[in-house]
Amino acid sequence: MSVQTQTITGIVIKEIKTKESDKIITVLSKELGVINIYVKGAMRLKNRFHSATGLFTYSEFVIFRSRSSDLYQLNEASVKHIFHALSANVEYLALAMYMSELVCEVSVPNDMNNEILRLYLNILHMLTTGKWQVSLCKAAFEMRLMCDTGFRPDLLGCKTCGEYEKDIFFIDVVNSDIVCCDCIKSYQADRMILEKPAALAMRYFAYADLEKMFSFTVNDFFANHLSMVREAYVLRHTKPEYKTLQFLKSVQSQEM
Repeated sequence: MSVQTQTITGIVIKEIKTKESDKIITVLSKELGVINIYVKGAMRLKNRFHSATGLFTYSEFVIFRSRSSDLYQLNEASVKHIFHALSANVEYLALAMYMSELVCEVSVPNDMNNEILRLYLNILHMLTTGKWQVSLCKAAFEMRLMCDTGFRPDLLGCKTCGEYEKDIFFIDVVNSDIVCCDCIKSYQADRMILEKPAALAMRYFAYADLEKMFSFTVNDFFANHLSMVREAYVLRHTKPEYKTLQFLKSVQSQEM
């Protein structure tokens, strides 16, 4: 009986060495979302799968399922793109690792597989080409990923009065809404300040078409502020700690 194969495209977001030369890779794919693939011999430099299954390599994979394992098995693989700049910059690498852990933590709807893969690839492009600051890449990825996996906050106006434009809003990371500065006295909840440029950026990242999302930019101050707000939101709605996030912060503190 012939083995039924399937061709997918995706990026390797995690790898675990299993035997002396074998490994299991986690792939964020267009067709199947996040899956695990067993790759025999890929740790050897001369192995035909070595390059295509490297961490943060975007490849085409031909896979199949064997009767003896729940894992997919690799039949063929070819490289589409390698993000070389990640290996040369520890901060870039740390952010990519955090993005990968976050993708593995959330539940990706089947109809959003392609969108989230495109988001991941575009953020890596903006990061490695220096078109966006690290903090802005982090905030944009956190914002859009949470929106696409069912955690979209209500940013269209103040929860109490409906006001759309104010210089100052306060975001409630628990209840996922905002309140304006005029209504804050009557509103009791965990909240973080959100100045107008940050509020506009969050709305843009949440609601803009993915193709247009990357035309937006803010200065370093608001990029850092956005990163802090989005991080608080992620930790509140997923899990309270990410080892890769702590690693990213330790790298950034050493570079200050």
